Amino acid sequence: MASDTDAVKVPLGMVELPVQKKKKKETTKEISKSEHDRDGEGASLASPSSSAEALREAGNELFRRGDYGGAAAMYASCISVDDSDVAALANRAECYLRARQFHLALADATASLAADPTYNKSLYKRAMALNGLGRYADAIKALKELLAVETSDEAAINALAECQMLQDQAFLGKYDMPALLFGRLASSFRRCADHVGPVKVSAGTAHSRGVVTTRAVTAGQLLMVSSPLVVAPLVTGVEKALVQGLVGAASRNPQDLSLILALPAGNGAASTLPVPDMATFRRHLSKGEEAFPELPQQAIFTRHAANVVKTSAMRNAASVGVYALPSFINHSCAPNACKLLIGHTMFIHAAKDMVKGEEVLIKYFDVTMPRHDRAAVAKRWGFSCECRRCALESIGEEAAMEAMEMASKAAAAARAVAVKDADSKKPGGDKDGSRAAAEAAAGVMESQEIGSVAMLVAAMRARAKLIHDDVSKTLEQWKRTKGKSGAPDPNLLVELATWFESKCDALGLDATRAAWARTSVLQVYYNINHCFSAAGQLEARAEHLEKIADTLARTDPASFEHCTQLAVGGNNARRAFRGKGGEKAIARVEA
Repeated sequence: MASDTDAVKVPLGMVELPVQKKKKKETTKEISKSEHDRDGEGASLASPSSSAEALREAGNELFRRGDYGGAAAMYASCISVDDSDVAALANRAECYLRARQFHLALADATASLAADPTYNKSLYKRAMALNGLGRYADAIKALKELLAVETSDEAAINALAECQMLQDQAFLGKYDMPALLFGRLASSFRRCADHVGPVKVSAGTAHSRGVVTTRAVTAGQLLMVSSPLVVAPLVTGVEKALVQGLVGAASRNPQDLSLILALPAGNGAASTLPVPDMATFRRHLSKGEEAFPELPQQAIFTRHAANVVKTSAMRNAASVGVYALPSFINHSCAPNACKLLIGHTMFIHAAKDMVKGEEVLIKYFDVTMPRHDRAAVAKRWGFSCECRRCALESIGEEAAMEAMEMASKAAAAARAVAVKDADSKKPGGDKDGSRAAAEAAAGVMESQEIGSVAMLVAAMRARAKLIHDDVSKTLEQWKRTKGKSGAPDPNLLVELATWFESKCDALGLDATRAAWARTSVLQVYYNINHCFSAAGQLEARAEHLEKIADTLARTDPASFEHCTQLAVGGNNARRAFRGKGGEKAIARVEA
């Protein structure tokens, strides 16, 4: 019989399943050594016909070559000769496991056991098929039944531990985050189990269809975990790869087909589509009695898959994926939840306390931009954001845009004059007219009455641009000389920030709305932070970093940028307040 070292090498993209240990003694008759099972071993068969043996032998050879589809077809021919052929059924189940067609693997493993209840390898394959389907409780039951007979089967012992871990994840949301982050967990079919926390898809949201909480939740609470239906690297042609992946997933697994058919697939469609049953997302509760839809005609389903990709695909740093439940979460420029990717698995946590029935919102893109820039990005995503922050910043936006247009024309005229001026061509002069343009634009915006957040943000950006070039040049020189040249003076930017804060007060903005407005010009505050650092004014920097962190906590909580600023603030506080009396300041920042 073939040894474990002779096992077929799995092609790239396939799953290497745990190998069961060979039994020292077979209680039933072995077939020829060319016939494989999971680990290449033979299997028992009462009295096979020569034709069935030949077909099975051909299937074994195809399996060794990694042609699982061809092998499955050959085993099917063998089964047509003898529908109780235990080895052929078990071997075809293995082919289906390799192809991730778990429902078919389960059917064959069950049929094999019905033909020979003592054939324990079929019981193992049945358990692995149930594992692949997310039916962890049933998989655990099958593995315990196997271990009652094969007490030292290492593969079954490992699979049982894995299924128990996945069951805890699915039911309790219990994840070993350090082990996941550092890749210390190995599993057969997925990195970790999906989990649905205190949320549901609802039609009663401002977006027609969205995700809401089913009870009050606190900041940091896990809301859901989702593995992608399909994921692809962020390269040219990724949309085509995602569509092909969805078609393949639907063809392999009826559960995935049900999910894909329920996903948002085009703007305006949400109001006409039914709210999916939450059981669709809870595979671990399945009993295998669900009725699944038939796969639509290829052209129709491909068109649907393309719309799903266009509407529901979620872009990450280096990849794009389609995630089932997270696809129903809507965007906000002031989100209350955040996503974390570990590998390709998406974790959604509450970033703020939420009441029962509150809509869960995440950001689809960078929300530290001004309203008109965010609107342009949202348009490319195919929607118009109407969140509370955008509503605030859209008031007076038309007047602000008109003022910005006047400022742009004044800047262009000033630039043209400056470029022609002979003094501009002298060393240190305004050769390209950028300073003259900035002064002209700032002058136009300073003359505007600040009666809205939109006008305030536009004026702030124009005034900051006038200062920014000088500060950037000084800071760049300071870095180039490693601190030997003079550090940029932060006072000019501090005065500008003070002016902005006073205008927020004049507009009657509360702390949250002032933070929303501040986020749209946050780069100014970042520049002040750099100036304080270069000047060695660590105590002033500490206070400033707290303001940035508080701003992000209200606008983009628990984001990477928010966490970064908290870490920077903590390190700065420890440096600035080392002496007596600094413990409270350090504790406040670290909290």
